[in-house]
Amino acid sequence: MLGSREFWSIATSRLFFTVALGALVAVSAGIINVAIRRNEIEREVETLKTELQQSESSNDELRRLIEYFSTPEYREREARLRLGLQKPGENVVVVPGVGEGAAMLSTPESSLPNWQQWYNYFFVD
Repeated sequence: MLGSREFWSIATSRLFFTVALGALVAVSAGIINVAIRRNEIEREVETLKTELQQSESSNDELRRLIEYFSTPEYREREARLRLGLQKPGENVVVVPGVGEGAAMLSTPESSLPNWQQWYNYFFVD
């Protein structure tokens, strides 16, 4: 068995100090790596939670749209707009120049000659 004098001589030697310091550095590096990895995982989890919430809200919106598109009101509206269908006793009136294309035709530049429209496109705007 070691006496107290021999124990203190070993405990205070440079070799023991170097080995103990190396072990302390290795343990500290391991702890720091684990802490860094934990923070990365927590950030990734938060990102995935945010993506999940966005996906759920998108799914809810799509579900509402599917429900709306399957209603009879939507089908009737689309049949009237796209196919020009009407109910019995109803009269459909078509007004020329009113609609989606009318806004493009009524621009003041459309009355200009083609060459001047190109000139304005490249040099004036």
